[in-house]
Amino acid sequence: MKIAIPSMDDRGMEAVVCGHFGQAPFFTIVDADTGAVTAMASPGHRDGKTPAQAIAEAGAAVVIGGGMGGRAVQLLGSLGIQVFLEGKGTVREMLEAYRQGRLPAAGVAASCSGACPPGGH
Repeated sequence: MKIAIPSMDDRGMEAVVCGHFGQAPFFTIVDADTGAVTAMASPGHRDGKTPAQAIAEAGAAVVIGGGMGGRAVQLLGSLGIQVFLEGKGTVREMLEAYRQGRLPAAGVAASCSGACPPGGH
């Protein structure tokens, strides 16, 4: 299973989680089965592709983020991708929190309205 985490840089497991999905410069993709870690530059909202679509094309089944707008939560859900929010710290820390079941599943009501602070909630 692949897990995507919006990140501020491309340092793999040590990358800092971006506070808002749509503003992430990178997405760190971790294959939980093999341990492989890759960094993917965010497409932003260019060329008719959203970050959610790029994540789906990368094969992610889960997104862990700091904050996310309701439309992104809905789009990811419609693509069959589970979303967990309130992530802070590094990719490594967020994966551990996810594995321990400490991150809440996102719902549209729990998403931010585009007013997430740059460093997260």
